[in-house]
This record gives sequence, C-alpha cells and structure tokens, in this order.
Amino acid sequence: MRPLVRIAVASAAVAALVVPGLALGQGGAPTLREAQDSGFPDRVYIYRTPERTSLKNFQVSENGGAVDGLGVTSGTKSSGAVLLIDASNSMKGAPISGAMVAARAFLTQRKADLPVAVIAYNPEITVLTGFTTDSEKLAAAVAQEPATAEGTHIYDALIEAAELAGDEGLPRTTAVLLSDGHRRGVQASLAEALEALTASNVRVISVGLRSPEYDPQTLQNLAGRTGGTYVVSENPKALEGIFSEIGAQLSNEYVVTYRSLLPSSVAATVRATADGYRPAVAKYTTPFLDLTSRGTFEQSRIDEIIVSPYLAVFVVVSVIALLGIALLSWITARNRSLKHRMSKYVNVPSEDESRLRRAEVTAMLTEKAQKRLEGHRWWQSFERDVELSGVKYSPAAIAGWTVVGAIITSLLVAIIFQSFWGLLVGLLAPLVARVIVKSRVRRKRAAFGEQLPDNLDVLAGALRAGHSLVGAMNVMVDGADEPSKTEFRRVLQDEQLGVPLDEALMVMARRMDNPNVDQVAIVTRLQRDAGGNTAEVLDRVVENIRGVMELQRLVKVLTAQGRIARYILTTIPVALLLFFFAVNAPWLAPLWETTVGNIAMGMWVVMLIGGWFAIKKIVEIEV
Repeated sequence: MRPLVRIAVASAAVAALVVPGLALGQGGAPTLREAQDSGFPDRVYIYRTPERTSLKNFQVSENGGAVDGLGVTSGTKSSGAVLLIDASNSMKGAPISGAMVAARAFLTQRKADLPVAVIAYNPEITVLTGFTTDSEKLAAAVAQEPATAEGTHIYDALIEAAELAGDEGLPRTTAVLLSDGHRRGVQASLAEALEALTASNVRVISVGLRSPEYDPQTLQNLAGRTGGTYVVSENPKALEGIFSEIGAQLSNEYVVTYRSLLPSSVAATVRATADGYRPAVAKYTTPFLDLTSRGTFEQSRIDEIIVSPYLAVFVVVSVIALLGIALLSWITARNRSLKHRMSKYVNVPSEDESRLRRAEVTAMLTEKAQKRLEGHRWWQSFERDVELSGVKYSPAAIAGWTVVGAIITSLLVAIIFQSFWGLLVGLLAPLVARVIVKSRVRRKRAAFGEQLPDNLDVLAGALRAGHSLVGAMNVMVDGADEPSKTEFRRVLQDEQLGVPLDEALMVMARRMDNPNVDQVAIVTRLQRDAGGNTAEVLDRVVENIRGVMELQRLVKVLTAQGRIARYILTTIPVALLLFFFAVNAPWLAPLWETTVGNIAMGMWVVMLIGGWFAIKKIVEIEV
C-alpha cells in the first residue's frame, strides 16, 4: 500500500502545480506578480491574462488610490525567453526525445514577436540558436536531439543564458530550465549563477523531470531566488503539456509600470482591473525612507576647498601681503622721485635705481631683524652654517623666506585636506631649511677632508724644495681645489694680520670639523718653537690621515646595508599611508576621527622616529 500512497501523493502534488497553470488557458483569473527589477517608488509588475487578448480599460490602484505614470506594454515587446535543455546521459532516450517535443510545443504557443534562444547543456554549453523571432531558425534548432554526454552543468548554462540576454539588451528574460535536477561535474557556483541572473534580470522557471537520481532542491532554489516558478513532470510525455502552457503564459504577460505615491513603511495592496476579468491583487510593504536633510547636493573636493575657512585665511593673508608690497613700492616711488627727475639729465638708468632702492629697503628690514636675533646662540650657529655652506643669500633672507614658505605651505595643506592640523605642516619648514643648509655644510667638509692628504703632500714637497712654511702654503693654495683653496687662503690672510699660523689652523679645524688639521697645527707650532724636519713629519701625518680614511671607508662599506635598511624601513610605512590615502581615504578615517586611532597614529610616529635614530646609532661608528 505504501508505494501506492506515495504515487497518489506525488500525483496530487503534480496536479496542484500543473493544473492551475493549465486552467489559465481555459478562462481562469488573471494574476499580478511583482517583477524582479521592481523598486520603490518605481514599481514593476507582471500581469498575466488567462488567454491572448488585448486589455481594455486597464487600471491600477494602491490602497484604493490612483497611481502616477501608469504604463502597460506587452511582455513580448520587452522580454525574451531561453530554453535550457538538459543533454546529460541521464536524459538519454525517452527523456531527451520528450524534451525536444516539449520545446517544439513551447515554440508553437509563443507569440511571433517573442524572441527565443535555445541552449543544450551537459559539460559543454551549446547555443543551438541565439535570440531570434525567426520561426524557421527556431524550428531548425529543436528539430534534432542534441548529443548527450556525462555531466550536468546547470549553473554554467544559466550564466551563458544571462550573458546572451545581457548582450541582446533585453530588459527582462525568462529562462525555462529543464533538468532532472542532479548536478554533476565541476562547474560555477550557485552564487555566481544568481549574480549573473540578477545582473541581466533573468527569472527561472524550473521544470523537473523525475528520474532515479532526481534532485529537486537545485531547481527549487533557482526558481525561488529569481522570482520564477517550479514544476515537476512525472514522465517525459507530460513535458509537452507543461512547456505548451509555459509558452502560452509568457505570450499572455504584460509589463505594468507606475510610480507609487504611498509614504514609507505602509502595507500596500495593489489592485489591477481590466474589462472582462476579475481583479488581480498583489501586496507589499513600502520601504523605510530616511528623509533626514542632507543638503541639495554632495560637495566635491573642489566645493569643500572653495567654502573652506582656510581658503578665506589664505586670501586674507595674500591680500595683506600684496597691500604691503604695494605700500613699499609707493614709498620707494616717492623717495626716488627726485632721482627720477634728475635721470632725464644724467645717465642714471631707472631700472638700476629701482634695483638699488629695493636692495636698500631689504637691507634695512634685514638689519632690524638681525639685531633682534644676533644675541641668540642658535642664530649664531645658523649664521656660521650659512656662511660655511656657501649659500649666496644672507641668514636673515633665508629665515624670512622660510617663514613665508611655512605660512603658504600650512594654508595650502589645510585647504586641501580641510583640517586644522594641516596648519602644523608649516612647522616643518624651518627643519627643512636647516637640513638643506646642514647638508651643504656636510658636503663641503667631506670634500675638504678628501682633499687634505693630497694638499699636505704638496705642502711637504714645497718645504723640501726650500720654501718657508708660509711660502710652501702659498704654493699649495695656488694648486688646490675648492673648498680647500678658500679655507687655506683664510689661514694665510689671518697669518698676514698677525695671527700665529698654528692658531689660524686651529680655527680652520673647527670650521671644517676635521681633527686631522689639528695635527698640522701642532706640526707648525713645533716648527715655530723648535724647528726640525717639518716635511718628514708632514709625511707621517699624511700616512696617519690616509690610514684613518681607509678605515672609515671600510666601516662605511660594512654598514651600508644597515644604512639602506634605515631608509627603507622608514619609507615603507609612510609610502603605504600615502598609498591607502590616495586609493581610498575613508579607510584611514578612524585614525584621525577616533581616540584609539589618534593614539595609534601617535605611537606610529614615535616608533617611526625612534626606529630611525636607533638604526642610525647602530650603523654610525666613530673611527
């Protein structure tokens, strides 16, 4: 009895799924179903009539009220259909024959303007015909049974159908999927198939054919997730009636569009009426709408800069600076008016006079600023470094331009990043100026140290040739390169002014920060006090200097990897920060918008600087 009971239950289920569909073709009630691409407030519904007919006096209402912008078009004018026929080995024989008979029945029921594509699938996806309304092409596509093979790649076939629909540009498509539901072989995932179907707005009508390996879950999932329906056939002969009914249903569909006027979070009842049919009803709930005021548009980066208070400050500072320049020019013009009139009678070019006047004004301002700063040690050290670096500008002029650059940089960074913290960037300007000056001084001292042994060789040779110590130094200066030429000339000038030669050399040793010059100073003092073979002593000094320099080069080579690592390890975190800021700045927003982020940023900066100086201390070895 139990097998009979199962057969009876299965027959009842089939009747429940198939018979209502068949009844549509025999004068049943119309249906109204929400389309997959429906949204809010723009709504899209599929209205299906029991038979092919033209709608008369068609109206749609929501909760009894009228809708806005009602539009009704035949489904065949904006839709397409894809027949997907399982051609795996499990369909061999009567199943595949019944499937092809069903496909022909579907094409018989379709409207002439409904484009249809046919795909047979197993491990290979075969497009028997693309979307077409040509009856002859469609008949030829389903005239013969496709070759079967082992494997059922349902998801790959659906992705191919979605791509065909997308390439055709159809607003919505119905995929009629026939299979025994059993997936075999490695293929795309369900998620990938659903993503492709959603992107192309494809719904799936699943038709399951019972077999010993029948698995309805796959077909049910596909139909339920895409807004389609699921039908099961007990045998291949029943497929013809099912496909014929599906073809008739697709040909009797209309696409209904309108704009809802209901407020948010309201239960809505959609009612569609047409002459000669009972009303069709569908229900939904309007979504919650966040009506918080956010302005009329989203500001771009340029808009933020334009309305930024930092830009206003920049404009004010620029205007004040321009007014100051104009005032100085006016004062200069008044003071030179007499010279300007006299220039008509004497040869005083106005351009030279203007340049001299500007130089006088600049010198006056520089002198006042220098008097205020000259008592500070840091200023005296800065003046010495500027003088040593060989920069053609005065220390006061460099300081002035550094302040101007700091102000402009701070305002520009604050304007671009719309942050008060951007003003602190200007504090880096004095450090940058200091680093530039120090680097020039370091290069000059390094060049002097490299030239010193060769210059001392020349000095010793001149002493052997019979020159006095001062005369030999003059010979050395005449053939020396910069910066040694200038530094030793300063020593000779001091000696001519009465400064002992050893003391002048001591001063040069401090200027060049070179302890080897101290040895030369000691030699000159011994020569002055006790005499002796100065040339031979200088040879020993040169040997010692070259030995130390060779050892320094060896240490530099051995610590090269550590010095390079210091720059790399310091640059990588900063480069990554700039990269992420350029790619997607919101990722980094928590770093400066939250307390934890601020603490993390502070620790990052401290550890970065600490690591720099720690590696620097390790690799710098004094010789």
